[in-house]
Amino acid sequence: MKNRNQGSQFSRVGSSKKTVLFLMLCIFFTNVYAQEKSVTGTVTDETGLPLPGVNVLIEGTSDGTQTDFDGKFSIQASPDQTLIFSFVGLQTASVPVGNQTNINVTLQSDSSLEEVVVIGYGTRKRSDLIASVASVDPEDMTKVATADVAEMLRGKAAGVRVTLNDGGPLGTSTIVVRGQNALNGSQTAAYIIVDGVPAGAINDINPNDIESLEVLKDAAALAIYGSRGANGVVLITTKRGKLGKTSITYNGSTGIQQYNRDFEIYSGDEFAQLKREAFRTSNGGVYLPDEEIFSALELESVQTGEYIDWEDLILRTGNTQNHQVSVSSGTEDTKVYTSFNFFQNEGIIPNSAGTRVSGRINVDQRINDWLKVGVNTSLQFSREDGPNVGGILLTSITTSPLGQVYNEDGSLRYLPGGFEENKNPLIDLEETNTRNDSRNDIVNIFADISLFKGLNYRINASRRSWNNKQRGYNTANSITGVTRGSVGSGFIFFQDNEEWQVENILTFATKFGSDKHNLDLTAVQAASESKYTNFRNNVDQVPNDILGINGLEAALTNIPTIAASRTGLVSFAARSEYGYDSRYYLSLSARADGSTKFGVNNKWGYFPAVGVSWNAHNESFLREVTGINLLKFSSSYGSIGNQTIGAGGTLTSGVQRDYVLGGQQVSGLIPGNRLANPDLKWETTTTLNVKMDFGFLSNRINGTVEWYDGRTKDLLQSESLPTGLGYSNRLVNKGELQNTGIESSLNLGIVRTNDFQMNLGFIFTKNTNKLLSLGGVDGDGDGREDDNLGNRWFIGRSLGGYFQRMGVGIFQQGEDIVNSAQPDAMPGDIRQLDVNGDGIINDEFDRVFTPGVEDWYGTVSLNMEYKGLDFSADVNIVEGRTRFNNFLLGYSEGGSLRGIKNGIKQDYWTPENPAGNFPRPSEANDPQNLFTIGLQDASYVRLQNVTLGYSLPRPTLESIGLSKMRFYLTGSNLLTFTDYQSFSPEKNPNEYPEAVTFLAGLQIGL
Repeated sequence: MKNRNQGSQFSRVGSSKKTVLFLMLCIFFTNVYAQEKSVTGTVTDETGLPLPGVNVLIEGTSDGTQTDFDGKFSIQASPDQTLIFSFVGLQTASVPVGNQTNINVTLQSDSSLEEVVVIGYGTRKRSDLIASVASVDPEDMTKVATADVAEMLRGKAAGVRVTLNDGGPLGTSTIVVRGQNALNGSQTAAYIIVDGVPAGAINDINPNDIESLEVLKDAAALAIYGSRGANGVVLITTKRGKLGKTSITYNGSTGIQQYNRDFEIYSGDEFAQLKREAFRTSNGGVYLPDEEIFSALELESVQTGEYIDWEDLILRTGNTQNHQVSVSSGTEDTKVYTSFNFFQNEGIIPNSAGTRVSGRINVDQRINDWLKVGVNTSLQFSREDGPNVGGILLTSITTSPLGQVYNEDGSLRYLPGGFEENKNPLIDLEETNTRNDSRNDIVNIFADISLFKGLNYRINASRRSWNNKQRGYNTANSITGVTRGSVGSGFIFFQDNEEWQVENILTFATKFGSDKHNLDLTAVQAASESKYTNFRNNVDQVPNDILGINGLEAALTNIPTIAASRTGLVSFAARSEYGYDSRYYLSLSARADGSTKFGVNNKWGYFPAVGVSWNAHNESFLREVTGINLLKFSSSYGSIGNQTIGAGGTLTSGVQRDYVLGGQQVSGLIPGNRLANPDLKWETTTTLNVKMDFGFLSNRINGTVEWYDGRTKDLLQSESLPTGLGYSNRLVNKGELQNTGIESSLNLGIVRTNDFQMNLGFIFTKNTNKLLSLGGVDGDGDGREDDNLGNRWFIGRSLGGYFQRMGVGIFQQGEDIVNSAQPDAMPGDIRQLDVNGDGIINDEFDRVFTPGVEDWYGTVSLNMEYKGLDFSADVNIVEGRTRFNNFLLGYSEGGSLRGIKNGIKQDYWTPENPAGNFPRPSEANDPQNLFTIGLQDASYVRLQNVTLGYSLPRPTLESIGLSKMRFYLTGSNLLTFTDYQSFSPEKNPNEYPEAVTFLAGLQIGL
């Protein structure tokens, strides 16, 4: 009984516990349900515009949502929770829910994301920058399918003009900043500095090692570099080791290359008809039988319709590959970055190929709190092989398509058509070769010493060594060898350069007055020396090809030449920059350069500059204008120098001569053609620059507009001397040159969400170049300065222009030719422009000037990202450029319409085709005044680069232990629209074609 009662009690107790537990759970869930509520709101930017795609998360959870197109959101949250609002490029905001059911948030610009810009001997925040500096994103650069770093810069910065030098396997380009400011155009390329060390060429740097790249353009930026900044400076900073675990990255690509051209040559049928027309003209307008026009080999082609396509036989599809591995690691004290790069390109011309191998090691070591040391080293080897490219391309265009390529035994036929004028271009593919081996190394050692707060001393010591070895050989069976009597010929060329530099750099930075006043001081003392030696030996009449160029000692003719030089530069520079309240800025800089290149009376040049800037958007009357994020006005004025002369340019030259002394032949020196000029001094370019930077609507619209006017005085040029003086010329300072221009860039953030971003960019540059004076010489007494016709220097005109008579059409049958300005012309001849209308055509009154520089150039770029996908495209535009195309008129280039050589196809005049815009063919002579139609419009629009990539999402990467994996496809130089008839509007048809490249690549990060 007792037990039963106890069990009943226990049952009642258990039931009570269940009841209490049930009630507690009900209360808990009722309370939770009561706390959770719907929270809505709108997210805007500083201008009040709604922000779509903002992430709204509950802190500490993965629960969240995104704002819609109108910036609105809705989420379930409890009062004790906090909402986190985040968006790309804006500050993250945290808002406790509390009792709120409607939360409106304004996200502010993230000042911590402000760009830091590298300038001469330092860095600045872009908001504090006074000078004209263009920054280029290395990631945008390396999307371009080329190993030429200069080509990667094409269209990336306003005022920076990139032109192709060589389209070969290891092709190069030239960078010119704000136009040509010297009479010697080859001396106007931008100066390249890598980690504070002068580089010989921009391609000495592996593009995958570049951390940042800036182009300095105005006097405020360049004066501290003095003479080195005469043509603009490209500052490159390479990657360094970073704190944290070791990271390994791989970037590799492989692809194919093809050629593109903007011309057609005559097909077999068309060339045969051209030849008939040429003989017809020479035969009084009557066609001759084919048997009297064509050789037996040509006639066979005409009758069978079997023609030769030389282009198909010579040009091919090339291939390229590029592989980069880099390792970065670092502790608090030691940071190391290393890389290795392998690039190989087999060109679109058979037997042309290039290989480049480079490595880099950058080390930063902190010794203690006040001392840090480091070393930057790079080493590069390259080899490029190629046949006689210029000759092969020329003959591929100009050799007749009539005849036979091979002899009956399968060997190449020397004269495919039986005529001496047309030789088989395939011969030189196998029988000629030039090999170019280069080595380039840079070693830079530095130490940073913090003397006390704000004051830092840096010593920077570097050495650069570069050598080049070239060997070229034409066998006895080459076209040159056969022409010279079946003997070999060639050359060897060895060149060594060495340059060292030591810089002592003192910097001081301080803030005072409640941090409203900022003062930065820089002082630099530098010394550098360059040594150059070369040896070249040309050989001819090599009796056999067993050893090739290595058998030069057996040659009948050996002509050696040796050259060497040693130059030095000593410099002192200083810069002071003051800023007040992030609104007003002032910069003063100066540099003094002493060069061994100049005369004893003018070794030193002095180059000052001043710059001012106003951040108007930080004024109180604009701070509340939410639509303005940046409005900045800057101006600079200053001078920089140029030393566009070689070593010993101020001295009298000597020429080696042999004479007999005591019955023995000995060598000596006699005065050369150049007279010494101890007063020779620096060219000086003085520039005024005005700039406005702007950013509106949370910087969705941002850009820069600049205007500049640069005057270069004391131009270095060669002056002719009276013959009775015993010298023919001397270098002098005479003349003045002007470059004025407008540069602008505009970036539009069309869509900005966390998942999708779209940006559209525009770059525009217009530079006007004008030669103001050549020294005031009026030799013909007409009251105006004389032009220099030989160098195409015309007063009041741009450098590189053309001043000649112009063709304006073709004379037609039935015209009154006898009473025209060309009474001796015939129907089908070129009609020339009678400028002054006096009925006489002559050079004195009927020449027309055509500028050789473009009116303007620019770029349109599109960048899009959607989750893991990325897409970019660049379109380059060059407008108003004119070039002289010798392939329209030269006999050797097939332009003279004589039916002897093939050439670029033209619509020539015949009695049956009076609408033809080229003169009538004639076998006997070249058409008269062909040079008057040699100018062509070389403007172009080019789809320069297109890239499509995909990056694996973060969860996938974490599951396979990677930090990055991206696949991409890239095409470069894809489409070009131009009227210039060549492979490229920047090169002649006989120069290595600029390839169209398609790549597939992979990027991996560990």
